[in-house]
This record gives sequence, structure tokens and C-alpha cells, in this order.
Amino acid sequence: MCVSEMISFFMSMCWIYLLCEIIVTLLELIGVITGLPSSFLGLTILSWGNSLGDHFASISISKSGFGEMAITGCMAGPVFNLMLGLGLTTMVCNLRNPDGIEFDIKGSEGQSSFFTVLATLLVAAFLAFVVFVNDFKIDYKYSKYLIGIYAISILLIAIVTLL
Repeated sequence: MCVSEMISFFMSMCWIYLLCEIIVTLLELIGVITGLPSSFLGLTILSWGNSLGDHFASISISKSGFGEMAITGCMAGPVFNLMLGLGLTTMVCNLRNPDGIEFDIKGSEGQSSFFTVLATLLVAAFLAFVVFVNDFKIDYKYSKYLIGIYAISILLIAIVTLL
């Protein structure tokens, strides 16, 4: 890899970081203006925007006949974010605060985070069950169930967060 490619890669990472900071700041501003909790904005606007590129890529890959690759991509992105993103974030936070990270489950934001984790586990368990029972095939009807579980989860989390 030549020097100009390394500089280009580094600069693209800097731009991505800068744009992410701007987006998070704008979401915080929306939260202040509307009074919506940051966890709810992260659960909806931020997550939808974060997943939009993956969504279109998965559709394109599926239409090209690579359904297995599309499903793997859908699962691999969040797994990467959870393991590396959350792992690094937790490590940095724990280096700054040796007592550890406090997770307040009693507040509305803590409850929405808790229910988000539960919904994620429910969907993962449902997918694992469907895939194993159907000899690693996902039928059309199961996609309706997944969308339904997501819609119900978002609705319940919104109720818990906003009340």
C-alpha cells in the first residue's frame, strides 16, 4: 500500500468521524427541542439511518442471487458493532472510571435499553429456531413475523420510554 492510499484511508476515517459527531450532535439538539429521550432517538432515527445502507446492499445482493451473503451481512454488521464497538467503548469508559459503568434500569432510558436488548434476543432466538427447524431456509411468512416482532418491540419500547 503506497503512502497516498494510506493518507486517503486515514482522511476518510477522519471525515466519517467528523460526520458522525455532527449527526450525534444534531440528534441531541432534536432531543432538546422535542423533549424526546436520547435512547428513543438512538433506537429510531439513529438506528434506521445507520442501517439504511446495509438494507439497500442486502436487497441488491439478494436480487443478484446471493441470499446467504445478504443474511450473513445482516447478522455480521450488528455483531461487529456489538463486539468491537461496544467492547472498545466499554473499555475506554472503564479506563476513565475504574468503578465501572453504571446502568440505571429504573429510569426510562435504562428501561428502553433493557427492552431493546430483550427484543434483540427474542429476534435472534426466533431466527435461530426458524433456521434450524426449516433446514436453513427462511420462508416468506417468517419475514412477516420478523417485521411484526420489530413493530411490536418499537411500539412497546416507545410506550415505556415516553411515559
